[in-house]
Amino acid sequence: MRKCYATALVLIMWFLMLPPPLMPPVKDAAGDFKMNTTAPMSQWFKYKTYQTQDECKATLTQVQSFYKCVASNDPALKKPAPAAAGAPTTSTMSGAAASHMQ
Repeated sequence: MRKCYATALVLIMWFLMLPPPLMPPVKDAAGDFKMNTTAPMSQWFKYKTYQTQDECKATLTQVQSFYKCVASNDPALKKPAPAAAGAPTTSTMSGAAASHMQ
C-alpha cells in the first residue's frame, strides 16, 4: 500500500511596511508627520501585501524612503514574548518596597 504524504506549501507574501508615527505627533519642515523608523518591525503597519518581492520593491520607488518591504516569514514581525510569569514587574517591586517603608 502506498502512503501519500502532504507536502507543506509555504507561501511567502511580501508586506509594504509603514513605521508608526512619533508620539506625541511632530511635524517636519514640509508639514508631514515624522515617523518612528527606529521602532521594532513588530510595531510597524502592514500598508499593502504583494505576491512577490519584485512587486513590493517596484512600489518602493513610488513611496517615501521610510517604507520597507518585508517577507511574511520574517522573524522581526513577531511580537516579543511576554515577561516570564515568575519575574517581578515594576509595579510589584514598587509595591513591595512601599510596604517595607511603612
